[in-house]
Amino acid sequence: MKTAVEMIEAKKRGQTASREELRAFFGGYMEGKVADYQMSAYLMAVCLNGLEPSETLALTECIIESGTSRPRENFGRPVIDKHSTGGVGDKPTIVLLPLLACMGALVPTLAGRGLGHTGGTVDKLEAIPGLRQMFSWEEGQRLLKENGAAFMTQSDEVARLDKRLYALRDVTGTVDSIGLITSSILGKKLSESLDGLVLDVKYGSGAFMRTFEEAEKLARSLHKVSTSFGVRTEVLLTDMNEPLGEWAGNGVEVMEAMRMLRGEKTEERFYNVTMSLAESMCRLAFPNDRKDFRKELEQKLKSGEAYERFLKMISGQGASAETVSKLDEILAPPEHCLVVKAPESGYLREIDTFALGKLLITLGAGRKVLTDKIDHKPGLRFKLRRGEYVDKGEAIMEVYSSRALDISEIPEIFSIGLEPPETGEYIHHLNKQAEK
Repeated sequence: MKTAVEMIEAKKRGQTASREELRAFFGGYMEGKVADYQMSAYLMAVCLNGLEPSETLALTECIIESGTSRPRENFGRPVIDKHSTGGVGDKPTIVLLPLLACMGALVPTLAGRGLGHTGGTVDKLEAIPGLRQMFSWEEGQRLLKENGAAFMTQSDEVARLDKRLYALRDVTGTVDSIGLITSSILGKKLSESLDGLVLDVKYGSGAFMRTFEEAEKLARSLHKVSTSFGVRTEVLLTDMNEPLGEWAGNGVEVMEAMRMLRGEKTEERFYNVTMSLAESMCRLAFPNDRKDFRKELEQKLKSGEAYERFLKMISGQGASAETVSKLDEILAPPEHCLVVKAPESGYLREIDTFALGKLLITLGAGRKVLTDKIDHKPGLRFKLRRGEYVDKGEAIMEVYSSRALDISEIPEIFSIGLEPPETGEYIHHLNKQAEK
């Protein structure tokens, strides 16, 4: 087997490592035989030269095997999950779990915290007092049987190699690699022993993949590796050139998701992206059923069944009866509100969604460093969407903060012009892209 130095030099030359070499190398790292500085050098070489598909597959295996996996149990129901690469206002997970549970699937989601300018499902749900999200696999199994789904976060026992690698990637600027991103996502998700997985790969100004072409490369890599493990997989590419939904923040996003679960009218893009993901999850969960899933999903929302399942889930995870009865009050935005108005008349052409994410961090709704404590109350409310006409002085956005704000604290986010922007489809199915 090659030494650590030989592995680094080989990758610098663009050579492909064998499965056995990678298992020995990463296994040695977990055992302390490969130093952090050596692994950092290897990760930098990977970012420069990439991983071959066989190497990405091998690294994913190493990540899965470095921790514990959810015990495979015959529930008599399909086990399905979804993953999003993250964005601003990205809240479909909160709706999808109770909704798919009502359809008869089991959804053991391992959700994450915010990363950079993007919000995390775990942080959002922590706006609900008393809600627990950290469970052992055994306790998670019990929650699945009782409620059909559980909001869970990754424990220290899952994908241990990925945690160590990501800590290095974060401080050495080696995050941007299709192979490393693929293995990191799937190393965690495939530890859940899934029957099916839906992946939501974001592109645009508020996504990690800024262009559609970059997102499509990641989508194909994720699909190839996931299906190699025998997991039925669908990938959607969705636009993040503007925030998803009417609200962005933590508590306010849970509040907006609850409104959709109650069958109330919600922002069109949020509704359509969520329902498209739900339909994909149903197709994977029930591959032999050709019925109209959209119609049945909509009925689960309109009837209030999905909302009742959500309340059952959070009650089972520690939220008190008093908390459940006062959710709308608890999740409401703070009293300080600053209105951002249009400086001129015209069409709303561009939205710097990345800047919106950074603004939320400034308000305390995200982290600058890992140890920062999140304020779950602040949020942004979007009054207009890209392509809409705005009059001078008309409200574009409301900024809700736990402290009084001055307009000078709000960065340049919106671009207004005389001509409307080109706006096309914002939901793309990977398999349909391949047909074009």
